[in-house]
Amino acid sequence: MFAIEFEAELKSEFIRVPHFEKLKNRHVKVIVLSDSVNETYEIHSQRRPAKVPPIAFCGDVINTATTSDWDLT
Repeated sequence: MFAIEFEAELKSEFIRVPHFEKLKNRHVKVIVLSDSVNETYEIHSQRRPAKVPPIAFCGDVINTATTSDWDLT
């Protein structure tokens, strides 16, 4: 087993992991401990994608490209 313990002041949602190279492409378990908890904190199980309007295509998208655009050789 390989264990790392460190303290950090969180400024964003990203944390730099010491000795990341030893853990790259491995399954790890992350535990976050805090001395104090904000009472209004809500747990979000997963971030949601931004709401964007649907794409509207005008005309036939495939036929608007010239034959030379399709030649990938």
